[in-house]
Amino acid sequence: MFKKSDPYTYTRSSALSRRTESGSEEVIGSIAMEYEVSLYEDVQSNGPGSVSKAKNQKFIVNGTQRIKIYNPTGLTSGPDTNLDSYNDYPAMLSTRMSIDGGSFELVDYSPQTINTQVESSSSAGSSDGQSKSNSSTNTVGSSVSQTNSFSTSVSVGENFGGGSATYEHSSTVTHEKSQTTGTEVSANKSLDSSRSASMSIKDWGAYALVNPASQEPTWTFGQEYPWNTIECRKTTGTINPDNSNQVEVVIPTSMQDRLYDNGGSLYPPSELSIYGINFVMKSSWLVVIPNDSKQDTVTIDHTVNYFTASHLLIQKGSDGDSSYGVQVYIDQQPISLNGDLSTDLNLNFMALSPLSVAAIVGFIPNRFIIKPAPATDNSAPVPFKIISATNDLLIMDTTSYPSDCEAGAGFEASETSLTAGFASNCTTLQMTLYFKVIDSISNYNLFMKHWKTGATGVVLTMVINEDTETTITQYVDAQEAEGGENNMLSISLRNQNFTSVDYHDYLQLGLNSIQITIEPIGGEYHEDCDYQVRAISIEEG
Repeated sequence: MFKKSDPYTYTRSSALSRRTESGSEEVIGSIAMEYEVSLYEDVQSNGPGSVSKAKNQKFIVNGTQRIKIYNPTGLTSGPDTNLDSYNDYPAMLSTRMSIDGGSFELVDYSPQTINTQVESSSSAGSSDGQSKSNSSTNTVGSSVSQTNSFSTSVSVGENFGGGSATYEHSSTVTHEKSQTTGTEVSANKSLDSSRSASMSIKDWGAYALVNPASQEPTWTFGQEYPWNTIECRKTTGTINPDNSNQVEVVIPTSMQDRLYDNGGSLYPPSELSIYGINFVMKSSWLVVIPNDSKQDTVTIDHTVNYFTASHLLIQKGSDGDSSYGVQVYIDQQPISLNGDLSTDLNLNFMALSPLSVAAIVGFIPNRFIIKPAPATDNSAPVPFKIISATNDLLIMDTTSYPSDCEAGAGFEASETSLTAGFASNCTTLQMTLYFKVIDSISNYNLFMKHWKTGATGVVLTMVINEDTETTITQYVDAQEAEGGENNMLSISLRNQNFTSVDYHDYLQLGLNSIQITIEPIGGEYHEDCDYQVRAISIEEG
């Protein structure tokens, strides 16, 4: 079982750790990274000039990261008679995603801005009839409204002969929360992929910015209730006696009142700070790789920094003074989290579509991503790369050429075919087919239209999915239009007919490869030995 988007997706994860004062690494969280690549066929036009297209490939690269950081002290939730501090809880997170390779443009990212501080209001009044009312509305993370009303009325007769009293109280608390994130990707062959990832950001805020030069998004997540870590940046310079890396910050009275009361009770930070945070971020880039570029790999790097905070209950004045206050501390510098945070993505491999009915590569010059060239007296051979028009069959020259390769060795493209030439120090050439299979039922066949061009024939050695125990050997000893097979070679890659002696399955789910080695019959160099192939296909049947 797999998801519809899995053929285009790569997922990995890494632990997140921080370096302690002793020099060891303490694991405090994890990061999950998912990447999806789609080939983008640019069919936009703006007049006759759009007929001439640039020779390049375009890809949509989507990156998603989920960062989890837990608070070790949050594992203890029982009551405590001496609760006078909350120490080293997550208070702010700063992270970014960057890409390197080709030319690229950031086309989308999320979240962009989630400001959870909506409104804060209060009112109080009194009258001679001893009627008091208090109402407050404070929305931070979730929508919270609270109303408390009290009413008393007392009347006593002149002769104390009668009396009446009434007392009313009502309390209403409502909580509301909504968070929705999603993404949709559309590519060629009506490839649609949509999925969503959710996160809780209660009492926190998220803010994003994009560096216009590097096209990298940076997100800052910070606690906004009960005290705002993003707004409160002024410091007194006082060092936290329990953590030398933290300094005291000045917070307004309204925020202080949310952290303690004069009865000596200390209130906790937000629930996410107590137990840990779990945030999701996504980026989408349009990456352009020029044809003839040997590098079609991009690197995505993730950077994660975070701040811890503490707040302590203090008693003002002498020991007999019953008034209290609170001191709030936060890290002076962000803590840089370590992990395996860099990923290389091969765009052509990831964007390769699964086989459908027929994947056909015709070796004509305008279909090559990298056009081949044989060795000359002054230059080394140029390995070719070509992909089918339906983006489901990739063929590459994987020959290990000698450093002093003689002239004539390598592949060369003509108007109708691909020619393989040999040299005395290069008698073996190799090309590899790559394709994806996502079903285990359909039968598939490999077809090759090919022939020899000299007096000496060639031998093809095929290794499927690097399994040398099932190596297939085929001899090509007919020139073009000779023989009774119409220069066609057919290899069954999967035959599910269990009643046949040919019942077999060389394929696997996911990426498959067929490595084809080409050499003269006998293994020795002959000047009159060349090989041509017009087309290669993998077809269902």
